[in-house]
Amino acid sequence: MLFGAIIGDIAGSMYEGKRHEIYDDVQFFGEYCRFTDDTIMTCAVAQAIMDHKTKGVALADAAVANMQVFGRKYNHRGYGKQFVQWMYSDDPQPYDSWGNGGPMRVSPCAWAAKTMDEALDMAQTVSAVTHNHPEGIKGAEATAVAIYLAKSGKSISEICDYIDKYYYPMNFTLDSIREDYEFNETCQDTVPQAIRA
Repeated sequence: MLFGAIIGDIAGSMYEGKRHEIYDDVQFFGEYCRFTDDTIMTCAVAQAIMDHKTKGVALADAAVANMQVFGRKYNHRGYGKQFVQWMYSDDPQPYDSWGNGGPMRVSPCAWAAKTMDEALDMAQTVSAVTHNHPEGIKGAEATAVAIYLAKSGKSISEICDYIDKYYYPMNFTLDSIREDYEFNETCQDTVPQAIRA
C-alpha cells in the first residue's frame, strides 16, 4: 500500500497544478516526475507507526519528530509555507489547516490498522499535529476509511456509499466535474474527487 502511495505521488508530480486532458498517454515516470513532500510525510508517518504503534501522545510525538527530521532532510519537495514554519519550529503546534496535506500522509494508518476505528484514531492523530481544522481531520479520516475499506475487500461502490453517508457527497462523476475543475489544495475540494477517481 505504501508503494502505491509513493508511486502515485511520483507519477502525479508532473501533472500537479496543470490541466491535463489527454488520458491515453499518461506517463507514470516521465522525465519531470519526482517524489514530493507527500511521499516524505507518508514515510515519516509510517516510521512513527512502526516505532510507536499506539494512539494518542506517543504516536503524535513520534509523527512530529519524524516529520521534522524527514522534512528537513528533504526540504525542497513542495511544502506549503505554514508547514515549512512548523517543520523548523522548536515548538511545532497545529495551525488550523484544512489543506490536503493531512490526507496525503495517512495511508500507513489504514495499512497498519486492524480495525476501522484504529485506522481513524491513527489518521486523526497524525493529521491533527498540523491539520487540526475540522475539515482537515475530516479529509484525513475519509482517506483512511477509503483505504481501509479497499484493503478489506470492499467494492468501489461500497466505498463511495460509505464516504457519501459519513463524509462527503459522492453524487458526481469525474466527467461531470472535468470541464470546470481547477487545481485546489483543500480537503473538501480534493478528497472526494480523489476517492471518486
